[in-house]
Amino acid sequence: MGPWHYLPNPWRQAVLDLPRDRFATLEEIRFRLNRPVYLYGTGWQAPLSEKVVSAEDMERIVAVLAEYSLYARADELSRGYLTLAGGHRVGIAGRAVVVRGHVESVRQISGLNVRVARAVMGPGQALWERIEAEGLPLGGVLLISPPRAGKTTLLRDLIRVLSDQGRRIVVVDERSEISGFGGTGGSGHDLGMHTDVLDGWPKKEGIEVALRTLGPELIAVDELGDGGDLQAVFKARYSGVGMLATVHARSRADLVARREYRECLESGVFDAVVTLAAQPAPGTVTEVWTYGGRR
Repeated sequence: MGPWHYLPNPWRQAVLDLPRDRFATLEEIRFRLNRPVYLYGTGWQAPLSEKVVSAEDMERIVAVLAEYSLYARADELSRGYLTLAGGHRVGIAGRAVVVRGHVESVRQISGLNVRVARAVMGPGQALWERIEAEGLPLGGVLLISPPRAGKTTLLRDLIRVLSDQGRRIVVVDERSEISGFGGTGGSGHDLGMHTDVLDGWPKKEGIEVALRTLGPELIAVDELGDGGDLQAVFKARYSGVGMLATVHARSRADLVARREYRECLESGVFDAVVTLAAQPAPGTVTEVWTYGGRR
């Protein structure tokens, strides 16, 4: 189910009334205080309507997206987003409420970025065939790209492909974006026959639980972050478990310039690094390489 179904009217109906080509390629719905709502798609952008978003509108939209329970979603809000069933994420702009040096919540919300998560079948198989053709082992695969270039979509399809080959995979899905985990306890996306999901677990703790209790051959995570995440990745690899992961990086040089990731590459934690681009379409593989030279 698309994220527009969670919006109140008139915005939900306006999105549903889009021309077919616009609807099929819609990537983001942006609400900004005192401005019209804007839509962003593959190669296009356009206003949804001329009506500007008032403070009352913003409050109503946030309440609906949070299912009228902002308190229950406080942890997500403190990290600047809400996740909707289906893996759709709503980024939040506003004033941070900082308590003892940590962001506790967000108030005076001034912007919402409703991102559309789409399941795409095919690129995962093509990538796996390319990795096999390059003669690279499936020990650690890292997908890198700038934001909105298709990392999560490609990771999701690669998980499905490898799982349906019989590999036992555990997805540590901190923000419910890979699986699209729903309130009924089921995944909104097809992740294959042999996949288990740890939904809402921080990556470090989830990787440790997966190693202790679920016996994976591969662990998959999205958007690696600080040193704690990487320490858990090291532990998984040294335990003989493979890793499928993504991280924000604009290029090979950008990734290698970051000391902690350069150390990962030097240690052989990732056997293959896949660089993605948003053009001509999100998820475009521009190169598959290993540290020290392209293969």
